[in-house]
Amino acid sequence: MKQNILVVDDHRENLIALEAILDGEGRNLVMAESGNEALGLALKHDFALVLLDVQMPEMDGFEVAELMRKNKKTRHIPIIFVTAISKEQKYVFKGYQCGAVDYLFKPIDQQILEAKVTVFLELDRQRRKLQQAVVQMKRLKDENERLLHALGEAVIGSDTQGRITFCNEAACALTGRHRDELVGNDMAEILLNDDTGRARWAWQDSPVLAACQNGEDWHNEHSLYTNSHEGLIALSLRANPILNDSGDFTGLVTVIRQARDENEADNGRDHRRHPRKKMFREMVVFDRSTGGNVGRLMNLSEDGFKLFTRRELAPGETLQLGMVLPDQIAGVNTTSFDARVIWCESLDAPGEFQAGFQFLDLVRTSRDVIETLMDKY
Repeated sequence: MKQNILVVDDHRENLIALEAILDGEGRNLVMAESGNEALGLALKHDFALVLLDVQMPEMDGFEVAELMRKNKKTRHIPIIFVTAISKEQKYVFKGYQCGAVDYLFKPIDQQILEAKVTVFLELDRQRRKLQQAVVQMKRLKDENERLLHALGEAVIGSDTQGRITFCNEAACALTGRHRDELVGNDMAEILLNDDTGRARWAWQDSPVLAACQNGEDWHNEHSLYTNSHEGLIALSLRANPILNDSGDFTGLVTVIRQARDENEADNGRDHRRHPRKKMFREMVVFDRSTGGNVGRLMNLSEDGFKLFTRRELAPGETLQLGMVLPDQIAGVNTTSFDARVIWCESLDAPGEFQAGFQFLDLVRTSRDVIETLMDKY
């Protein structure tokens, strides 16, 4: 993308001379013959640099620079004053007071002019790259946060002392606590060692800390417990260490699931006896356009699905949706699809709804995923 340079001088012949010197690949020279014209152009376009003549009628270069510095859009554009007036210190000082970054005195040395312009254009390129990097980092951060909150599994991050640094909505739902009751508090506050609800989990002596400090993953062999709105529930934990660029242990990410009923596992019962409960807990449907949580899956068929949702949906509304899968299916961890709301009805509790959706033109990969989920659950 070309960089714009604003050249301001009330003498047309000076503008032509500067254009001949500065014209080059990647540069777009914009000419102004007055201060008012220059201000209008500066507000309309993005400029990498302004070459501003000091001596102009009606509005001189000092006034133009002062007005540019007062405007949010133009205040950071570098200004090089071009002048034929005395080189006395008072004039130079006034120029810097008005916001100049440099001075050039007429007659202009072409090599000096080119060198200074090249420097400021390079600074502008670096600034734009930095801005793009910041925007990209923010976009990735937002996408990661949306994905984190869309996950059906409970995810909790903590530092080396066991203080919770982040959690997703599934973690709040599983532990029965609000976000502000989790973030900033100790992991040991939510975990119990036994099913009596008396023995607290000791972080500093815990096997998860010992494993993660050594850079190893960890999962619990014996159930841990937490108090939730459903009473004491058994938990299955899987923790991974967070290491910085030097390989130092700085924290860990823990994925928490409700442990399967031991008697059910021992008897070898098919987990499809409770498909709705498992799907409700693990499968979250999110809006691909915003990343927002639409609802939790209640039922699934080849033609559509039913959601539990906390917002009323209009029948006929078409949404771009996605799901984070509990396991990798058909080589993917997420699936995307468009669906139309067929019906939506309120439940007994205020602000709770269930809605039926119809799939719209499922691609082959998404259809394979849906069929696998139906078979599995």
